[in-house]
Amino acid sequence: MPWRALLRTSGAVWGLLPACVWMWIYARQPDALVTAPEGYWEAATAHIAVVGIVPLALCAAAGAWEAARIRRSGLVDGGAPARSPLAVASSQLRTVWMAGLLCGLVALLCVAERAVGGPGRPDLRVLALLGLLVTAHTLAGYAAGLLLPRTLAAPVVAVAVFLWLSYPVAMEPLWLRQLNGTNLNEGWSYERTLDARALIAPGLVATGILLAAVIVIAARTRPVKLTALLPVAAALALAVPMVTPLGYDPTSSRDTSLLSCSGEPVRVCLWPEQSEDGDRFRPWVTDAAGRLKEAGVTLPKTYTPAFAGPTREDVITTLVSGMMPDPAPECAGRQPWPGEAAYAPVAMWLELTAGGDPEEVASRVDDGGKALSLVQDVRKLPATAQARWYRTNRATLTRCDLEPRLAATAYRGGSR
Repeated sequence: MPWRALLRTSGAVWGLLPACVWMWIYARQPDALVTAPEGYWEAATAHIAVVGIVPLALCAAAGAWEAARIRRSGLVDGGAPARSPLAVASSQLRTVWMAGLLCGLVALLCVAERAVGGPGRPDLRVLALLGLLVTAHTLAGYAAGLLLPRTLAAPVVAVAVFLWLSYPVAMEPLWLRQLNGTNLNEGWSYERTLDARALIAPGLVATGILLAAVIVIAARTRPVKLTALLPVAAALALAVPMVTPLGYDPTSSRDTSLLSCSGEPVRVCLWPEQSEDGDRFRPWVTDAAGRLKEAGVTLPKTYTPAFAGPTREDVITTLVSGMMPDPAPECAGRQPWPGEAAYAPVAMWLELTAGGDPEEVASRVDDGGKALSLVQDVRKLPATAQARWYRTNRATLTRCDLEPRLAATAYRGGSR
């Protein structure tokens, strides 16, 4: 069929192009791409998964719709002896693939805004996986359209594929979400990179689905069609052990040799995406670290900001966060943890000592200003007394057998 006729009659054009508009609108929502670090192309490209579920489901539905049209025309089951069933399918699905890949390009444009200006380029591995998913789901939809009742094929396929692509993220076991290729947007920060298994496993499953669809389309008899289950089973047998250790997170630790470090007393280590902004906030780190060192606080050896373009308050907050222990020690699950009452005051004292703004610091603790009032009393003590207050109460954060002593009056006997 000529391209002009295909474009005029194909359901892919009328279904997928509006989906591209939907993707653009969705990506404009404030929290749609919030987990993609700014300027990080790999993370941004991985977020195609966020906006690509609906177009993939529509590709499959369009494939089923094209199969129903072919069945009505009589080109199946001997109606077109000069052309193989696969040749007929490929001809009819051209516009579906074209529209699906166009939606993939729109998806890339949607997420690219988050990374433009950063080093590198879009992750070609993710784009290749997206192309494979479009091809596999479209062909699978076509195969299903040959088997299902014509009037039900497209809606049933659309719902089934949408559920397969979107619902595993809300199900257990956690690794199940790694099999469909739409979970690449989890767990991102500058220190994370895509784990190869999170790309290979859904690629295997998609390949199994594609081969199964080819068998269903090409086979003439029902027993041969049943062998379509074999490539899917083989793909799952390879993919499931691969993703089981990943759990919900498709990322792994990034190569630390990419960090560039400089400065004293705390070395500021920056990822390539942060390096251009380093001259702006490195003096803030040096100033905050100097204040903490003067107060007798043990400093971390290195500091890496959690995101691009941090403010002075962001730098102080993240520096202090890296110096605090986990919110609760292991023993807190078995017995009372008295040190819980000291967590907010200790963190607040560190931030104020590092030069943080009192109002900004207090706004993050919803206690009516009690912690701020307590810490301000402590900061009126001599430096040595403040250091004793910090060491005493900091120790209670990692143990359950120590009681915090937060009142400034308990330390007024210290020497200056």
